[in-house]
Amino acid sequence: MRVRRRWHSSRRVVTRCKCQRRVTARSCDTVAIRHNDPARVRGISLSVFAQIPNTRWGMLPRRFFSWIELRLLINYKRDPREQEGLHVIRAIYGRQSSVLAIVLRGATPILFSPGDLLNLWMHARAMRDHGGAFAEVGAFKGDSAEVACTAKGDQAFYVFEAFAGLRPGGPTDDRFRRGMFASSEADLRHRLARYPNTFVIAGYFPETAAPVERLQFSYVHLDVDLYEDTLAVLRFFYPRMLPGGRIISHDYGQCEGVWKAFDEFFADKPEKVEPIGAIQALVIKA
Repeated sequence: MRVRRRWHSSRRVVTRCKCQRRVTARSCDTVAIRHNDPARVRGISLSVFAQIPNTRWGMLPRRFFSWIELRLLINYKRDPREQEGLHVIRAIYGRQSSVLAIVLRGATPILFSPGDLLNLWMHARAMRDHGGAFAEVGAFKGDSAEVACTAKGDQAFYVFEAFAGLRPGGPTDDRFRRGMFASSEADLRHRLARYPNTFVIAGYFPETAAPVERLQFSYVHLDVDLYEDTLAVLRFFYPRMLPGGRIISHDYGQCEGVWKAFDEFFADKPEKVEPIGAIQALVIKA
């Protein structure tokens, strides 16, 4: 397989192959990682985690590497805020599907690495007194939404999830299929019911955006996988972000549709798309 490499910035290497899937490798890039952490080991863990396929057998190594990374973070983090976030993440990981459930029933473990979830927790905590509402588009089973719930304080949080799985994708979305990542509305509502001022809105976005059209936002997390859906989320939320508000996306480092949508949308905007970790991206509204 022929591989072309180019330096995208002084600290990031973007690798493309014929299939146009991109791997983003940065050694010390998550919000929570400090210079005295085992960044090299964790960087390897993140890079491997990002490349594990979302198949039944791929879920087993995903679960294994996530526990390794979680132990590294717990052992080396000393910031009390990070420790607070890791306490939440450890509890969430403690409830994930067992190995037997993954193998025998095709259950899905947590699809975020611990570092991804810690990034979300730190950003949500930083924005809880910023003044705007919170939103998430693409909650699946609610792991990332619950992390934000524990950090948001009293801010209103709007969680959008289709529950029917992904819509048909375009030419850049060939790794996904229609209906992939379908989930239970009842389970998500039950999971988030104990968090005040949190609202689950069912259906495909932006068709379901009417309840939040007049709001301004401080924190938006999207995990929608597909090019057109990513563009739709950015077009809706970008003009509604408060200055200093944060848009965070999953899969920027591994899904062509996601990074293509971000790179195109922000090409003429003053903000920069900043990769964080192995697969996330951050935009701070100017």
